Amino acid sequence: MALYSKNTLLKALQLSPDIDDEAFNLSSYSVDSLQEPLDILPDLLRCRRREAVDLVNLISENSSPKEVLIVIQETLEQLTQLVLEDDAEEEHAHGSVECLINVIVLSTKSVPGLTLGKRTALSVVSPLVSGVSSAVSSLGSNFTRDSGRSLLAGVSRMSEAFYTWICKTGSEANAAEARKILGLLLDTTVLACASCIRASLCARAFEVHYPRLTLSSAIEPEWQEGEQAILSVLTTLRVMTLSPQDVLDNPTMSSLIILAHEQENYPPPKDLFSKLHSMFMTSIQMNFALDESLFLIFRCVTQDRTQPDFPPDLATSLCIVLPALASTHLDPFIRHFSLRLIALILARLPSVLQQQILITLASDAELPQMRAAAIGLLKEFVLEALQVPALSGEQNVFASPLLIRSFGPILFRTMPSDYLSTVRVAGDIEKSLEPSRIAEVLSFYYVLLQRDKDNKTGIRDPDNIASVESSLLRPLRSFLEKWSNTEAKPILSVISLQIGLERIDYAVQTIRSW
Repeated sequence: MALYSKNTLLKALQLSPDIDDEAFNLSSYSVDSLQEPLDILPDLLRCRRREAVDLVNLISENSSPKEVLIVIQETLEQLTQLVLEDDAEEEHAHGSVECLINVIVLSTKSVPGLTLGKRTALSVVSPLVSGVSSAVSSLGSNFTRDSGRSLLAGVSRMSEAFYTWICKTGSEANAAEARKILGLLLDTTVLACASCIRASLCARAFEVHYPRLTLSSAIEPEWQEGEQAILSVLTTLRVMTLSPQDVLDNPTMSSLIILAHEQENYPPPKDLFSKLHSMFMTSIQMNFALDESLFLIFRCVTQDRTQPDFPPDLATSLCIVLPALASTHLDPFIRHFSLRLIALILARLPSVLQQQILITLASDAELPQMRAAAIGLLKEFVLEALQVPALSGEQNVFASPLLIRSFGPILFRTMPSDYLSTVRVAGDIEKSLEPSRIAEVLSFYYVLLQRDKDNKTGIRDPDNIASVESSLLRPLRSFLEKWSNTEAKPILSVISLQIGLERIDYAVQTIRSW
């Protein structure tokens, strides 16, 4: 076989082509022996170079499937044993990942060519599927972005080849069992490779829906390769006659990932949230498959506008876990996107439930980052309520005196109440989140004074103006005066408070002069 030349083999085995025959001991790899996969395959399967993969493909196409199957079985056993050893080095583990990918490629091309005799294709495939599944689970922590994507595509092709073979040679019962075991293999692989997909579903959707809010793109480079890898799984599921509804009817964590990558013309079912509720919670709390779970939520709340009501229990639970994400996640895009999601979910709720959730967020002691953000959300709903006339018989909380009665005690004071008295040096301000919250309160108060010209909320009532003055503005004004007299260094957050206070003083003066 001309293709089995010395140089080709040396490249595959990662050896220099200049090595002499004696050092390489080429006689141990004679042309005849190279035609025996039992001799050469074990070494090739552990090689990472493209040439090695080419030789593996060549062997799978030209050698006895029976002999190749023996090598595959032995290699899978060795991989499993190697992973179980606690002292396995990281480099060795990465080599095992490449070996597993090569085994999967070899299995895809060689196993369906096996002469069955008295055996069934299902009986041949079952132990291989079990071995691959075990290896995938064991090696999951060692997958890189590229190897994980390769594994997803490889397992998908192998599953499709196995299923087709079983259907052609076996009974309907065999095909049903094949759907079961191959479905579990795909489930295991998707979960193990979830962090490798990185198809930027949320970032791409955000840039389409909010182009004006996109300052810099958060889309991953080479996201298309990740998308293609997971789409290969979806293609295999269709070949196995497993529809998106089948995936949803037997929900697992992988269901989130699979359904998130379904085609855009696939409308999310109305029972998606109820069936995947616990998966959404787990995904967000564990930071697992976050791109897919947040995208699915986003797609559901933005797609079907004909049904404004959102299940209150689901909305409440999401508004418990999403604020933590919006406050503490290390990725600034995830924080921003989570905050947008909270706003979208709240927009689908009755104003009374919106009020309850926003009160909780605006006074959350465990997530101080969320308190300022909640005021921004409150401002959005108040402005919308002031612009839209209330339907007959309905009263929007955000365009009524209930707004000040419910939010006034939370907003128009410092948190904690003695905060201003505890500030001694510039570092006390720079390290605190309270100045940004107060700035948001001042902005909200100013906008409300300006926009609520009909005084629907009662914000312009003399009693309310006096209350805000005594609980927040007067203590803040006194603090700023003392600060300007003692601290020479300007601080941006203090300047922001001064500007906010001056604007409010002017707005109140204008109202009183009418």
